Amino acid sequence: MKRIGYLLLLLCIFLSCKSKTGDNDQDTTANGKPLDQTQALLQQFKPLINGVWIKKDYIKKVKKSKSPLAAVDKGKGITVMYIDTAQLKGDSIMVPIILNNHEGSTVALRFQSGKNTTTIELGDDELSYKVKNDDTTLIIYNYNSQTKETITTQYIRALQPKPADGLASGMNYMINHAILSGKYEGTDAMGKKINAVFTDDGKVSGLAGLTTYYVQNDLIVAPERSGHDQIIFNLNTKDQKVYSFIINKRTINLYNDAEQIKSNKPSYTLKKKRE
Repeated sequence: MKRIGYLLLLLCIFLSCKSKTGDNDQDTTANGKPLDQTQALLQQFKPLINGVWIKKDYIKKVKKSKSPLAAVDKGKGITVMYIDTAQLKGDSIMVPIILNNHEGSTVALRFQSGKNTTTIELGDDELSYKVKNDDTTLIIYNYNSQTKETITTQYIRALQPKPADGLASGMNYMINHAILSGKYEGTDAMGKKINAVFTDDGKVSGLAGLTTYYVQNDLIVAPERSGHDQIIFNLNTKDQKVYSFIINKRTINLYNDAEQIKSNKPSYTLKKKRE
């Protein structure tokens, strides 16, 4: 009987050790969370979140007002971000962002659940998404521990690959498309007929000596001139030219200086053709 009791004791000890070992067999990430959770979240989010994303309420106001200056109150916080899941290291991706349409930075996107299973960690905030009619919208949730309020900010995709000339080009592309791109006809200050074309990617033709354009949206570096929006042609070249502009319905007026604005004698008056 003693021998049987001894064998039973050894069996219990063996099973107990195996159970404890099994509890520690599950692989974990650096923060101690299981890898299978990361893989599940990757499978859920990965097909939807790649690309260059633009702050939705900012571009919406730019389009409605036809003025980045009028929308400056919406151009705060993260205005552009680029997510590339091919850059995943462990359970995280470093996401390049632009703050306030001005400052470049990065934030860590971690494929770990936030406060619920529909969000993942983005720096101190959380990221989720919604899909409607095959269009994806990303949502950042910012939790204010002092006020107990949650601020939500939505983002729409501008481009799939990252622009070769920098992340800010994603915002420029969306602004150009929203308020300026198209074919125009009109006149210059001397009454000469003009036919011009502005493209989404910042090219212009039909205006003598001008080949590229940039609609100023970084109002931290370059505050508005004379209280009006600016368009910069041939940016960062010896032939750079800056105009103030006012868009009224389908017509854009380009002004060389404040006196032109006051007298309403623009350098160019261009009316967009209907497609």
